[in-house]
Amino acid sequence: MEILPQVQEVLTYIQSVKPTHIEDKLQSSRTFYERLIPLAGEQETVFAVEDKTIGFTDRKINIRIYRPCDKKTLPAVVYFHGGGFFKGSLESHDRPLRQLANLAEVVIISVDYRLAPEYPFPHGLNDCIDTTEWIINHAAELGIDPHCVGVAGDSAGGTLATAVAGRVNNILCQVLIYPATDSSLATPSWSAFAEGPILTLKQGIELWEYYTEDKINAAPIFNDNLSGMPDTFIITAEYDPVRDEAMTYAEKLRHANVQVTEKLYPKMIHGFFQMGGLIDQGRESIARIAAYIRYKLVK
Repeated sequence: MEILPQVQEVLTYIQSVKPTHIEDKLQSSRTFYERLIPLAGEQETVFAVEDKTIGFTDRKINIRIYRPCDKKTLPAVVYFHGGGFFKGSLESHDRPLRQLANLAEVVIISVDYRLAPEYPFPHGLNDCIDTTEWIINHAAELGIDPHCVGVAGDSAGGTLATAVAGRVNNILCQVLIYPATDSSLATPSWSAFAEGPILTLKQGIELWEYYTEDKINAAPIFNDNLSGMPDTFIITAEYDPVRDEAMTYAEKLRHANVQVTEKLYPKMIHGFFQMGGLIDQGRESIARIAAYIRYKLVK
């Protein structure tokens, strides 16, 4: 495994981040994750950024809306952040999503779904489904085109995005950035990168245990009804334990006659989409995703 200088810079930065003094393991991990935000680079200015709370009968969900220009109606992408189902927030992905909104020239809506293990599967997924449906139903209020909506997510967020795409009507495309699709953790890439970098086998086992006891229904790879899925863009990283399961999921989608575009980033690591401040390929991946979104959604 060849560690590129920019990747080593990221790994050195992560090692330099002081561990938290929070005794609770979950809260400590969540706080540490937020401390990695600077890896995404500087915070870009977006034409308009609005935080909004959606009220459902039994809960409230926060969203953040990135609007790149003053055009009255725009396509939209609903985004679900990564973080292993148990960490991550509107803040953890704010910087790459600002970049994505500016480059794609569409509205990006980030969803602050409830986290495991306090809210195990399917609570977080239901938040994502219900919020996406709410966004489509309130398109006029939000200034988006209800007929030009896609979904996207990284890592665990990619898992959620593809589940939403299979349950919500009229989603035109899905962008899955190194998605976790297989809860068995039995692929060769999990063996090859069991000790990382970034994501380890021990962490993989832990995050699925946090997320659910129903690993079959929660993992997209076990879904045998994929024929209605939208056009798909899947990004993978060579040095990533979820690489093989993402590629297998792409092939399964193709067998269901879904149009799939794939991009493997050589010598990249899990999480590089959020590391564009130090890793050139991180910024390039955002630009490539933006081009795909424009092609699929912008008329």
